[in-house]
Amino acid sequence: MGILISDTARNNLASWTIRAIEGGYASGAYLSPFTSPLGSSSYKKSAKDTASRIQDAGGEFWFDPMSYALDMPRAGDFRHYETWNLWSQTRGDLSDQVSRIDHIKRVYEIQTVLSSPLLAPSLLLTNPNSQKSQQALDFSIEANETDNGAWLTISGSQEFWSSEDELDAHIGALNQLEPAGWLLVVTRSETMMPPTCSEKEICGLMRTVYALSQDREVRIAFGDLAALPAVAAGATSICTGWDLRQRICAYQDFEERANDTSGGGWYQRPTLLGLMGGLTAREYSILVSEDQQLADSLTPGTIGPRPELAFKHHAQVLNSIITELNSLTDAPRVNALRGHYDAALTKWDDVIQITGTTLGPRQWITPFKNGLDVFMNSEGWI
Repeated sequence: MGILISDTARNNLASWTIRAIEGGYASGAYLSPFTSPLGSSSYKKSAKDTASRIQDAGGEFWFDPMSYALDMPRAGDFRHYETWNLWSQTRGDLSDQVSRIDHIKRVYEIQTVLSSPLLAPSLLLTNPNSQKSQQALDFSIEANETDNGAWLTISGSQEFWSSEDELDAHIGALNQLEPAGWLLVVTRSETMMPPTCSEKEICGLMRTVYALSQDREVRIAFGDLAALPAVAAGATSICTGWDLRQRICAYQDFEERANDTSGGGWYQRPTLLGLMGGLTAREYSILVSEDQQLADSLTPGTIGPRPELAFKHHAQVLNSIITELNSLTDAPRVNALRGHYDAALTKWDDVIQITGTTLGPRQWITPFKNGLDVFMNSEGWI
């Protein structure tokens, strides 16, 4: 538990995941039909090979159908998706029960072949009180009835998670299904780090996690640093990676692409535990040269020069926080994360003065801490 690695457009999911498992800073990986093919290609190994290698290393392997991505605006990157044969007729057709059950069974059959835990498909919601949300509930009921040992996914836009009473009502209805566990997804309109969040979104996600985690495990897909408030509310694990597409579930990353690529530029922004956020490589270099002692105090561990070493450090920072939070419950658990945010706020002014960074606590901390405070207030903990 703690860190799982999202699928990547690169061909290194298995190798880097295995080294992360052996190094103790990740426990497994998720594979997506939008990112990887079923069989091998000139660039990627087959899903079975990837699954077996990760499992043989003692890691978790999950096949996430990500059916909700079909509802995204301009979704069009189906080069790998079509190799999975997840639909008997029209891709995404859930208009009748026969089609829905067929899709669910196809997903479960592939997961069984890959020795993946069962994870049901889902719809993407923008409003928890709508015809679409009722369809999503019915879809989850059918997935649960097909196999009640499956995990269920709740996928929603930022507007969905920002809802209040209507969100709680929808989650309450889903919670009655009592699945094996929950995977939650926040979809976003932009690929940027840190993601633009509102306190309502953070609070809504925390309320949902807290309610669902009372008797089932909850995990956050993608998520990264933005998912830490969800961990404080009771989630056990989050997903991350070495590219932005692994840390954020953004609509533009599912638009049509011409061909496979190596994944583009690596995301190597150093993550500083003492700031609960990051700097660019150049800004971090300035900080080290101008105030080595401050840099060392904000950055436990070593940030290596290569992409894999930079990811390792990032994952270790996340894992250290999650491990601490997972040892606590309820108010002390949330207060522990709040303490990290409060401590970081005292450090940012000096870092900004030294480095001139334009991304500071207003982006990295404020929306998350404010959402956390609203949640704590609603629970009567402050």
